[in-house]
Amino acid sequence: MGHQETNIKRFSTAAWVAAISPASASAFALSTSAPPGTNFKLSGFTLQLPTGSSGNVDTITGSQLAGGYTNSTYFYTDKTDGSMVMADAKNGWSTSGSLHSRTELREDAIWPSTSGTNVLSATVAVTKVPSHTTIGQIFQGTGPSKPLCELQFTSGGVVQLLLESTNQGGSSTTTQIASVSLGTKFSYSMQLQGSKITVKVGSTTKTFTMDSSFVGESFYFKAGDYDQTAGNTGGDFTVGTIVKFYALGITH
Repeated sequence: MGHQETNIKRFSTAAWVAAISPASASAFALSTSAPPGTNFKLSGFTLQLPTGSSGNVDTITGSQLAGGYTNSTYFYTDKTDGSMVMADAKNGWSTSGSLHSRTELREDAIWPSTSGTNVLSATVAVTKVPSHTTIGQIFQGTGPSKPLCELQFTSGGVVQLLLESTNQGGSSTTTQIASVSLGTKFSYSMQLQGSKITVKVGSTTKTFTMDSSFVGESFYFKAGDYDQTAGNTGGDFTVGTIVKFYALGITH
């Protein structure tokens, strides 16, 4: 799960809240003909794809996303419901240090303080997954290149939180949050305030405590389709996992 992330930018709070708030007043007022960057304000994100080369995956900037970028295989608008589709390859290329390829949006800004309210919220449906995929993350922006926690969806319809025991990674606990059938639309949020992690899936809310080793680190959010069984040797670029987003927003 650990991987190297580079080129993380710092923005003022006002700038990055404006950049990544949902584009539409209604979370479900999505055009079936517009690219994802029209239905969603994605200028505050970088998209990571399972293509490119080993340790050097293809990335799409926020300005490119806002300009209408689509990828017919991995990142596009569903023509039946307007959702933003993120599909992962069965065995694509990965970022340095990661064991799995991904199609995932990374928040460009890092937030150096957890004293405020930091929330990632989304409405999604996982329609294809061989085992389990990560649909949201709180990731370290400084210190070791490891996540604080990952929200995952399993093929059995379990939504679970993987929480790292230390900021070095390699030791974690997994807790079930809720049960959601494959292909069913649901909403989630991940919040970090101080050392308190609050995860909400549908009407279920659970809280966790961040390990003290993470104190003083900076963080950023990630959202998408990070299939935990996908390979990273570039051997099979056919789609193995599909996650559809109907709403996506970040507040700080």
